[in-house]
Amino acid sequence: MAKQPLLQPTFLTRVIFRIAILSVAAGLCASARAIAQTDGAVSIGWADELRELGDAVARVSPPPCRIDLLVSNMSSLSADQVAAIDEWLKTNLGNRHFRIVDGQPVDAYVNVTLSEGVDGYVLVAQIRRGTDEQLAIFPVDKGGLAAKRVGGVALDDQLIWVQSGRILDFALPQPAAGEPPRLIVLEVGRIVFYVRRNAQWQIDGSVIIPPLRPWLRAPRGYVDLSRGVSNGEALLSGVQCKGDFGVPNTIDCGFVSQQSAPWALQDEWKSKNLSSAGDAALTSLECDDRSVALATGSGDWTQADFVQGYEIGTAKGQGAMASGNPLEFKGPVTALWAMGGGVARAVVQNLQSGNYEAHLVTATCSH
Repeated sequence: MAKQPLLQPTFLTRVIFRIAILSVAAGLCASARAIAQTDGAVSIGWADELRELGDAVARVSPPPCRIDLLVSNMSSLSADQVAAIDEWLKTNLGNRHFRIVDGQPVDAYVNVTLSEGVDGYVLVAQIRRGTDEQLAIFPVDKGGLAAKRVGGVALDDQLIWVQSGRILDFALPQPAAGEPPRLIVLEVGRIVFYVRRNAQWQIDGSVIIPPLRPWLRAPRGYVDLSRGVSNGEALLSGVQCKGDFGVPNTIDCGFVSQQSAPWALQDEWKSKNLSSAGDAALTSLECDDRSVALATGSGDWTQADFVQGYEIGTAKGQGAMASGNPLEFKGPVTALWAMGGGVARAVVQNLQSGNYEAHLVTATCSH
């Protein structure tokens, strides 16, 4: 199915005029980013601008939703460089739990145009969902060709859910074709299932976890959908709930040993690699052949907290090295779990509001 055009002829004329003006001013942009092609490999240096574009998409059409994405090139960038930008943008949106589709049904249309002036590039994005439409324009200084990536782990934060009751963990199952997005929240005494309809999360059922043993003062929890929604697990301290998480009434709970609990394995890895951290999660992302881990601060749960990216070398004697700027939160991070790629789930207790918040933290290799 052909892409649905976002820009009407009269609107396109205005956009091109604005691009021409901004292209001349692009050299004044204080944040210099470059795209370089060395040894046949494309190195993207527009990470900040592309992340801001992702933020703009999320404001118009919050994830998870289906996006029809079209990237057009009106600049001197090569086909490989444009393809790299397109792939980076798709990865970033995918990590935010958007679904890139090439046909109906579609929730939002995103049309990205790459243009160029004498001194810089211009990234123009038109984002439309229904009658809600936004134009986002990002000037980018050419800045010369970069010889190599300078390193660093960049972190993005996306708030998913807020509630007054304690959250132990949460999950966002990948919805089947034609199905609405779903959210699973693990609390101390129950598992709550939500479905997203009309841009709102609505409760769709719950499972009460019986008090098989006294709850600990600081309980821990973990939702595991790695074997699919139909074989889901929710683990608490000494309790395991298993069943089809798409059909909550099939879920049963019982005693389980804590020796192989995911937090025990996580703590063991942390003690060997990031002993100074509060919690740590090893992701499957690599930057310059170095594994990337995320870790919280070591303060207590009465203090504000952060998540820091670390690069871990494989050579003997190379330990974990803090990389990039940390993400700061308004309270302690009470749970941190790695997902696929560079994405992690983080639960935060906001000390200002008292609420618990579910966040997705996305790590990418900065250039």
